[in-house]
Amino acid sequence: MVSLVHYGDEWIELNGRRYSWEDFLKIEPLYSVPYGWKTRVYRCGQEHWISDGVNSLRLPLVWEDGNRICNREGELARLVAFLESERQVS
Repeated sequence: MVSLVHYGDEWIELNGRRYSWEDFLKIEPLYSVPYGWKTRVYRCGQEHWISDGVNSLRLPLVWEDGNRICNREGELARLVAFLESERQVS
């Protein structure tokens, strides 16, 4: 299932796999949640909303950028694996 769960500047989960916010920004440096909101949940065709921790706002169920980002999950996984191997060598 195409899904994205983003929580603040801590982590992002793509298609069920969690990544650090720092690593995610290496492949999607322009991604952000609208100012004042800290959480986004997107499951293509099922749910899409953002929250500030108190209030939530429903968004369109189909989000093209969300689909594109989720489709890059494999690329992010390879990048993280490479970075981890580099850290072990150092």
